[in-house]
Amino acid sequence: MLDVHAPHATVHGWRDFLTHIATITIGLLIALALEAGVENLHHRHIVREARENIHREIAQNEAATKSNLDAVQSDADNLQTNIEKTRQLRANRHALDHDKMHFGFQWSSFNDSAWRSAHDTGALIYMSTAEVQQYADAYYQQDIVNQQAVAIFTHQSELVAPFFMEKQSSDFTPEEVQSLLRECALTQLRLMTLKQLIEGQEKAYANIPAK
Repeated sequence: MLDVHAPHATVHGWRDFLTHIATITIGLLIALALEAGVENLHHRHIVREARENIHREIAQNEAATKSNLDAVQSDADNLQTNIEKTRQLRANRHALDHDKMHFGFQWSSFNDSAWRSAHDTGALIYMSTAEVQQYADAYYQQDIVNQQAVAIFTHQSELVAPFFMEKQSSDFTPEEVQSLLRECALTQLRLMTLKQLIEGQEKAYANIPAK
């Protein structure tokens, strides 16, 4: 808030009037310059803080991609084993009398709290369009990956339904066995797609320049 006061002394002539106006103008310009400087420093501060938080979060997410890739490959290998066992069960209903199938999916979700915080605080407005676009691409890609992983986890958890429906695998109907085989194969295919998405996510991270 800038306050402009009338002169305390009586103004005598144009010279005094112009001097007073010039004094007010200079004072206003100085005040506005100081205010703009403070505002600029504040913007630079929130941008620096947002950028540091985003880069820290992306580094953590980038580390998670490696463990997730290993988890996806491990799950795909396990599903391949389940597919082979289901084929055996299709040929011989007692093939799994002394064996089991294992279903499990490990996943470390990717975080986006720093990105959302930068958006909420308005820090993105003061960054270059190119920089914001690089962040947006990376976070958009990881959001797709997260959604795909949750969908696979949900689908894979439903694969065990026949084991809850029947007391033992030898009681599975041929239709149930064929359905289990098909769903295992579909899940494996989805895992292969997820792996490709994660690799695309790694490329998106690599496109982000160092801070």
